[in-house]
Amino acid sequence: MVLKKFSDRLVSAGVTAANALFPNNVAYDDALRHLESMGFHPERARHALNATNDVERAAELLLLGGANDDDDDGGGGGMHRRRWQRRAGNDENANDGGGGTNVAAHNDEQMRRAVEESMMSEESRRMREAEAASILEVIDSTGMGGVEKMPPRSAKATTGDTREDPSAIDDKNNRARKKAPIAPARRENPSRLVGGPTRHTNGTTLERTHPAAQIPEKLSNKSKEEQILRCANRLKSHVMAVDTLHRALTSVRNSPSEPKYRVIDRTNANYAKFVRDKPGAEDMLLAMNYRIDRAKDELRLERHLVDDALLYLGISSLEQARESEEYSMGKRSRAFHLEMRRVASGSGGAGAMRRIGMTESETSIRLAYMGKCPKEPPEGRGARIEVILGDESEEKIEGGRVVRRFDGDDTLEDVLNWIGGCYGNEILEKVRGESRVWCLCDLNNYPILPLDVERHGKKTLQYLGLFPSGKLGVRLSDDSWRDRTGGGREIYNVHGSARGLGAASRSMLH
Repeated sequence: MVLKKFSDRLVSAGVTAANALFPNNVAYDDALRHLESMGFHPERARHALNATNDVERAAELLLLGGANDDDDDGGGGGMHRRRWQRRAGNDENANDGGGGTNVAAHNDEQMRRAVEESMMSEESRRMREAEAASILEVIDSTGMGGVEKMPPRSAKATTGDTREDPSAIDDKNNRARKKAPIAPARRENPSRLVGGPTRHTNGTTLERTHPAAQIPEKLSNKSKEEQILRCANRLKSHVMAVDTLHRALTSVRNSPSEPKYRVIDRTNANYAKFVRDKPGAEDMLLAMNYRIDRAKDELRLERHLVDDALLYLGISSLEQARESEEYSMGKRSRAFHLEMRRVASGSGGAGAMRRIGMTESETSIRLAYMGKCPKEPPEGRGARIEVILGDESEEKIEGGRVVRRFDGDDTLEDVLNWIGGCYGNEILEKVRGESRVWCLCDLNNYPILPLDVERHGKKTLQYLGLFPSGKLGVRLSDDSWRDRTGGGREIYNVHGSARGLGAASRSMLH
């Protein structure tokens, strides 16, 4: 009670001095210095002033807090002990034994809450300022222009005057208390603070970070003439697409008033297979003023959009594509796959031979080849040899794949006899002999090179690198291989490691 009376006298004296020296409009810094001159700790004085926004109340809280601290120091942690005693319901061990302890504890709790709220608002404010400064530093380091920096907190900060009005301090603290619980949710993405992608880009980031990079212009942004020429150049190797577009555009040029020539059904099987998915095909039609009708899934050229100049340019560019080397190679490849489909249609055993109407002489030839084949090893033993007709990347031929097991010491000639028994004598005649129109390639090696079946016919499968598995393909021969000329011979002198144990190197085979 004596300590309480003493603290009340100090409070009244401090209040009287504050009222005498400082009016109600005292500046924040002057009020803080006044509290410090009264002997209070600067940090606690600042928190008390922020919590109360009044010099008198701040001095009262500080005096009450100091009195409680003195009581705690003298009692060896008396405040914490008294709280424990109150929760346990033991009032006999409490100091003063009366209502003074409860009043002091209540005042101490109020002081603690006020200081915690002030510290929370201050920490939230510093966190927001640090995040804003970090974002501005990232933007400045990337050199992006057009981003406005955050304005200063107040107009007083630009003039060097850091004093604030007490009413403004009160409003700021109230806003900070409301925003403090949701402050962590407002933090920015960490990737943005370390130079990650931000939303502040204005379209010039790539130009500033990679000034030498050049992005090509979109094809749709170029002129129609250039679009047509580029699309025709991309279609050179697609024979059916070139022929189909040439026929369609020629029909429109000859009969522009006929609606059936100006409408293309995108669901048509032949169009979907040969034209729709080919690079540059539909882009060329769109450059010719065709429009896509999504409802009917068709391409339509309106009569008033028919342009004779564009039609002439498109037809002439397709005719030039027909004269290119890529078109000629595509034409040969298409004819070759037609032959492969015809050959594959006659594959099979004796029952299949009779079913397809094979003559007796052809049947006897195939049976003779089958009679020369060695016995097939049981499953799980030997080498698995697979023969594929044509290039499956271009077209998969039905019946153009056969599989059989051979021993490692079986020869390439045994494999050829097996191919003759499956597909007849035609493949063997065109793979070996004078013509060599077709070739037998090892598809497990890269680059894919033809095997000289006449030179290596007596070599074992293990020596050729076809053990324990091998994949052979019947392909179209190029000019140098077919004519046995020296041109392009360096292509086959490829050095490389052997495939399999006991296999010869590529330089020995090609």
